[in-house]
Amino acid sequence: MKSFFDEYSRVIGMLALTFVVVILLSTPSMLFAKPITMIDTELSRASGGETAVRAKMDFGSNEHVRAFPYRIGDWTGADYNTTRIEKSLAADVMLLRAYSNPKLYQPVFFLIMQSNNRSSFHPPIVCYPALGYTIEEEGKEMIPVQNVSWAEEPLYATWKENAKESVYFNETISAKKLIVVKESNGKVTERRVVLYFYVKENPFASDTVTMIRVSALAPLEGSYDGILNITKEFMADTFPSMFELRREESPVLLILLASGSLIGKVAIVLLILAPLSIIFYPQIIRRWK
Repeated sequence: MKSFFDEYSRVIGMLALTFVVVILLSTPSMLFAKPITMIDTELSRASGGETAVRAKMDFGSNEHVRAFPYRIGDWTGADYNTTRIEKSLAADVMLLRAYSNPKLYQPVFFLIMQSNNRSSFHPPIVCYPALGYTIEEEGKEMIPVQNVSWAEEPLYATWKENAKESVYFNETISAKKLIVVKESNGKVTERRVVLYFYVKENPFASDTVTMIRVSALAPLEGSYDGILNITKEFMADTFPSMFELRREESPVLLILLASGSLIGKVAIVLLILAPLSIIFYPQIIRRWK
């Protein structure tokens, strides 16, 4: 009478071989790293300009969000009490902080907000008109995140001689731009530059939405380019505290082959031989008998 292992060795071996192939063709980040999220300018759809990132902080934790650095370069932050605003905006987590710079005459306002109910979330394009503002202009801005030496270095890189320089690269992040104004008796009394983007998790697994927003007061009339550049630079400075850019990685198979180590090549052979030996176990046993 055949044993269970004799009877099902081929099935067990094929399952094991499939598992090995999946591992060898996966990248290290797929196996070990934190989940990939997307940052995008649109809430309910992909804009086409989204960027894959890994979050360094838990945006669903008030403790983590409030631990966001108070000092960013020459900027120093001061918190606002957001209890009333959180309720009105149906936010589960919120940080509203004004950052001041001794070289500038006015602060920049930084907001992190997360809601676990996408349907009740109030995006800026809806929120500002509800607060009495008029949207004067709407568009997109590319935020230059330059010399990203803080970004995750791949476990294996194809470069050799220039490996040190290769971890530095330039990247741009797309953000939504709003220019909003508030009027009184036909005169503009307030004008703001607003930049924001969304941090989007798997839409099939979560209804959670996170928004990152930077805003500042602009001149009541004329050009707002100076303030726009300041908000763009500040948003770029905050990025390394929140995210790691996703870098291109080779599959585990190529990493082991290109390592130049005999151990890597032996590991590949053993990983493949193990399930094959299970598949052909009955034939091997019969030959030995």
